[in-house]
Amino acid sequence: MAHEVLMPKLSSTMAEGTITMWLKKEGEAIAIGDPIFEVMTDKIAIEVEAYEEGYLLKRYLQDGESAPVNSIIAYIGEQNEEVPLQMPDSKEEATVETPTEEVTSTQVEESVPAALGINTIRATPSARRLARERDIPLADVTGTGPKGRIHLSDVKNFTPKQEQAVQEKAIESNLIPWKPLRKAIADKMVASKTTIPHVTMTAEVDLTKVVELRQQLLPMIEQKTNERISYLEIFAKAAMIALKDFPIFNAHALEEGIAVFPNIHLGIAVALEDGLVVPVIQSAEQLGLADLTTAIKEKTKKAREGNLTNAEMSGGTFTISSLGRSKVKQFNPIINKPEVAILGVGGMYEKVVFDSTLNEVTNRSVVELSLSFDHRVVDGAPASAFLTQIVTLLENPLGFLL
Repeated sequence: MAHEVLMPKLSSTMAEGTITMWLKKEGEAIAIGDPIFEVMTDKIAIEVEAYEEGYLLKRYLQDGESAPVNSIIAYIGEQNEEVPLQMPDSKEEATVETPTEEVTSTQVEESVPAALGINTIRATPSARRLARERDIPLADVTGTGPKGRIHLSDVKNFTPKQEQAVQEKAIESNLIPWKPLRKAIADKMVASKTTIPHVTMTAEVDLTKVVELRQQLLPMIEQKTNERISYLEIFAKAAMIALKDFPIFNAHALEEGIAVFPNIHLGIAVALEDGLVVPVIQSAEQLGLADLTTAIKEKTKKAREGNLTNAEMSGGTFTISSLGRSKVKQFNPIINKPEVAILGVGGMYEKVVFDSTLNEVTNRSVVELSLSFDHRVVDGAPASAFLTQIVTLLENPLGFLL
């Protein structure tokens, strides 16, 4: 059944309205919310949006013509649907009915600048609202609609002249467009850094005994798995042991509260040529060093080959980000939202230290760990204790066996 389009009542004193211009042609498709015509009364102009979808079957007024409020001035319906050839004299004579179109006072207020004269900036109500929210002068926005009408998309895509000039200058030089992965990472990092109060603590680890442990484990694990254990797996194992005593760091910070997980779903940050991904190893705390080595190697390989599924990158509860063989000693990792903490591992380096046991100066392999944590969830004292326990385990790795 065809739906009536009525002349709206814009104010309590309005008796009739004038069609300034139609924004849709007869036969043109209409979606709910599309502006279909502009009406004026008392020098106040406003666009009227459709409240039904279909096709504009008939227009009874031309641009500049007037009609009383609540008069049927058009029909919207299915193609080839029959409607009166002439404009009905009143709503009672119409063959179909629909609720009267209402225009709120807010919409009228949005069109008040038009009261200064008929030659106003043409913009849809939704475009005007967004421009007001973003403090964007409509005069600066280029409209893409009929006769320069400004749509919502025009406001969304608006770039201030100063910023546009900078962009144009950048284009003249060497502008690198955002790649989908890089843009996704950028958005996620901004969301994490701007919504989570990060605090980062660092601690130095003497790796003397870890180096010895790895040398002992290398042939055994390689024989069992065909994989070479790296320091990363040892750091991960120490962190998971410590997480059992500090479960608050194996959690998500949510709007409704803090979700602490019984299992550790370990995220391992993997650097790619143009980005970073974090594959997740489910229930990693249940794996021994051999199985953990296999799991990390497999997920890392899939990440670098671009074969990870969304499921394999979801559900992490604690993340480790390691710089591997790097000259960078320490950094402040950004938390993988909504997780509560992330452990950063800097590059190993040699340090001259005095060995009180041997009473001599010697070289030691050391690494700096950086724990970033969500200060909304946990305070400095437990974070310090958690990081200290990881350091203690690494400097006395026999604790792995307890």
